[in-house]
Amino acid sequence: MGRIYNLGAGDPQSVNRLVELLGGGVTHIPKRPGEPDCTWADITRITAELDWKPQVSFEEGVARILANIDYWRNAPLWEPESIAKATKTWFEYLGGE
Repeated sequence: MGRIYNLGAGDPQSVNRLVELLGGGVTHIPKRPGEPDCTWADITRITAELDWKPQVSFEEGVARILANIDYWRNAPLWEPESIAKATKTWFEYLGGE
């Protein structure tokens, strides 16, 4: 099997857009120190060197996950408490709580 790249599409998507596609309730948590406002994959180099381009849109990718939701049912759930616990040390070093 060849190498598999984990690439973005060069088209940043907000968490709010993801929630909109998924539906359901929303829990807002405060922004943590050091969290960027926006991140995205710069695909310029791989596009130029390998003639690669995204084949699945964000919306289609989310639809595929939803179509196979049973596969993902046992994935860990991130909640405010589990996020705080998992990132406590990291944010202490960044000057947070």
